Amino acid sequence: MIRLVTSTDERFLLALPGGVVDGQPVTLMKDDLIDASGYLVELPYLETGRQFLERVDKLDLLADVPALVEASDKRMATCLMVESLKVGETQQANEVLIEAIVSRAWEKGNQRFARLAIYDIHTAIEGEGRKGRPRRIAHYVSVHFPNGQVGGRPVALSKKDHVRVIGRLSEQRYSESFGYFLMRAGAIRLLAEAPNADEIREIRVSRVATYVVAESMLQFTK
Repeated sequence: MIRLVTSTDERFLLALPGGVVDGQPVTLMKDDLIDASGYLVELPYLETGRQFLERVDKLDLLADVPALVEASDKRMATCLMVESLKVGETQQANEVLIEAIVSRAWEKGNQRFARLAIYDIHTAIEGEGRKGRPRRIAHYVSVHFPNGQVGGRPVALSKKDHVRVIGRLSEQRYSESFGYFLMRAGAIRLLAEAPNADEIREIRVSRVATYVVAESMLQFTK
């Protein structure tokens, strides 16, 4: 995995399985300029209580509550699976095109979001589906519609809508408390064993959520 810093100081993950692109091994160094293209995927990973506390230099809590080591939460990292890569040059472009099915749509204040299920040649095949077609296991991307609009028009999406979105990758930074981490990990009970439980609950780390910010959209009829 590689973390890419753009000209706008946003940070995204690139995946180069085996360090190979298009059958050729790749050499990359810190501060290299690159031009990369590919497709978006979400890769699962486990974060442990130890890793959470390491990020905020609070490993001393493990001495008081050793079971925190075993607490773990499954998380997802959005990254670009690289199919084409040029080193030493960049077009300073940030462009994404997605055609997908809406699996969930929600609002947060005046902001709107959609979780899109992508069924393309990059999805895994699991048996046979309808009409003898291969049954593909979707991969997912989240889309942000700033101020609930796209192209100056209000967005109204429902589950199973078919859309094509053009936009750009963007990151949204937020913080997460240790209490919330333990709740997700099904280990909130461990706080009862910790000294200063209320203080420990509010220990926070910085997180980054990656979205596609929609700039235009086609909504197909069913």
